[in-house]
Amino acid sequence: MHLAVFHELQRMRVNKNPELLEISPEKTVLLEKQGKERQGRFDFLVQAKGRAIGIEVLTRPSKGKLKAKLPYASEVDEFIFVLPHDSMEFYRKRKMNGFKRAAPKKFLSSEFSSPKLQAWLLDYSNGKIAEKGAFSRLFEVKWEKQNL
Repeated sequence: MHLAVFHELQRMRVNKNPELLEISPEKTVLLEKQGKERQGRFDFLVQAKGRAIGIEVLTRPSKGKLKAKLPYASEVDEFIFVLPHDSMEFYRKRKMNGFKRAAPKKFLSSEFSSPKLQAWLLDYSNGKIAEKGAFSRLFEVKWEKQNL
């Protein structure tokens, strides 16, 4: 998955959309949570023109792992989760074709509604990014009144 993300970043660099200045794999940062500092590491830290983009690749994601990585988002302007396209299916938004869903919706907490959170879904069969978008556009997220 890391190689596929690196190829996508190189493609973005060549196309200059957005203009990427530097791609740093395994970049270490200091994170502060509730007054305590700890060390963390981005899988990729990308310096783009005028902003920093942090990328976290999760091969076997869960709600708990995603929540544990949320403090990293405060260190950058944009934070991207790279997930397998068929993971987290219970939380995915599905298109309705006029029929009710067979299973009830499951929601991620409102912390995931931040506009700086993005998600890239990787298709294993061809090794390419299948879908990109805001995290709250791809997954069911609870909204608080202050986020509306």
